[in-house]
Amino acid sequence: MNLLNDFLLIVLSAIVLQNAIFTRGFGASRGSLMRTSSRKILQFGCALTVVATVAALLVWPVQLLLRDRLEADVQLIARYAATLAGICIVYIAIWLLTKYCFPIIHYDIRGLLSNAAFNSATLGSLLIAFSGGYGLIQTVGFALGSGIGYTLAVLLLCEGRRRIALSDVPRAFRGVPVMLLYAGILSLAIYGLIGHQLPT
Repeated sequence: MNLLNDFLLIVLSAIVLQNAIFTRGFGASRGSLMRTSSRKILQFGCALTVVATVAALLVWPVQLLLRDRLEADVQLIARYAATLAGICIVYIAIWLLTKYCFPIIHYDIRGLLSNAAFNSATLGSLLIAFSGGYGLIQTVGFALGSGIGYTLAVLLLCEGRRRIALSDVPRAFRGVPVMLLYAGILSLAIYGLIGHQLPT
């Protein structure tokens, strides 16, 4: 029961309090923020969540071996390399599995899978989990929560874009500038929710 509580707590923390977009700025590229279809956002978020979670399962034992055997500088480089290699292995495995076993799914996600796998949200959330010294359950929970939180954040930005399109926005702020302002205001609201103090 204690493991389940830890897992759920770390998942909720990654979704809300340590959101990949609003608190970390991961994955906040123009391509991901300007998506308009909820279906494509959900497909992209599912691909990102699956890649991050499976990569966390795959790379965690390697990170555990690297933790005690290398010097600090070499350990940091090896941690980055192992995480990136794990993401590449998961990407290739999902690509081949869907191509040969589930071609309908492969047709839907082939354009999104590479963007989801090599997104800074995937790599960043895994590196945060590994540098935090989490156990296997917490690492998988953090990766799962980061993917879900990223998806919810992009859906929230998509809904905001729809509502902003109905407003009379000055010409200089239309498009990306107003979306960056909107995302910044949401980030400040989440920072206030979790109690971070802004620098003075």
